[in-house]
Amino acid sequence: MFGIVSKMTGTGMMLDAVFDTMTIEVEPFSLCELSPRGWLDMPRSGSATLHYVLSGRGALHLGAGIPHLIEGGDLILVPAADRHAIGASDGRFVSFANCQPATLGLAHHRTGAHDGGQGLLVLCARMSLGLSGAGQVIDLLRTPVIERSGLVERDRGLINLVLAELAAPRPGSLAQIKSLLLFLIIDTLRRGIERHDPGTGWLVALADIRLWPALAAVLAAPGADHSVESLADRVGMSRARFAAQFKKSFGTGSMQLVKELRLQHAARLLLEGKSGVARVAELVGYSSRSHFTQQFEARYGVSPARYGKPTPSK
Repeated sequence: MFGIVSKMTGTGMMLDAVFDTMTIEVEPFSLCELSPRGWLDMPRSGSATLHYVLSGRGALHLGAGIPHLIEGGDLILVPAADRHAIGASDGRFVSFANCQPATLGLAHHRTGAHDGGQGLLVLCARMSLGLSGAGQVIDLLRTPVIERSGLVERDRGLINLVLAELAAPRPGSLAQIKSLLLFLIIDTLRRGIERHDPGTGWLVALADIRLWPALAAVLAAPGADHSVESLADRVGMSRARFAAQFKKSFGTGSMQLVKELRLQHAARLLLEGKSGVARVAELVGYSSRSHFTQQFEARYGVSPARYGKPTPSK
């Protein structure tokens, strides 16, 4: 794929090649129905989360940050490992639920009785987005993407086809669902690029083929002994030139991105529950457990020892 990109000129053409080799994997779906004053907790996951708001108005809540308003027709991508929640209507919540996706098919979750007013109806799924032969580039997503469709009726029609396949799975249903969602996600991402949405900057940076060998190495093994020098050597650049080019393309230093990918990888390992904190710290490239704990807590707002464990209901 990147051999093809190297023969092209212009960012737009390079992005065409990126989109052309994009692949998607989707995990179980839930149809989540919130009462007008309902709150839906999304548990942490090693995959990115996709939401499509079928109807209603509300807000996406991420940690202690400012809520993001959402409404019918919005398609939302949330980075892996980030705990988030969706609240309906006026923000005075009285009913709560946890979204636990089912197997292929559609699990239905409700929060409270509908006593008038407008709640939220949201399709929720886990997803992975990659490039053929190039790993999960969705890990580069650092901030949520919320796309307010200019073609609500078209997108609603596509989502209705997804719902129909989920309601009555047949041979080929998963392939159909992947194709429909990939269309919607590519459309969402390219519109974000066109309006210079910071959430899609990572995708534009993928078109910089000079940096790909370094980026691929970090994505494949974030816990390896990476340094600015070793990454610069991979792409045949001087340390200073590589650092400047990486910052220009990604908007952050290479070692900052390495740190973020290490912590995200650590979050996945902790969610799997197969290794203790000290071992996870070692696997993701930290020689000091205390340093790892400090950085992990600064990123996710909770210590590694408590990460992924159930939190009390509101």
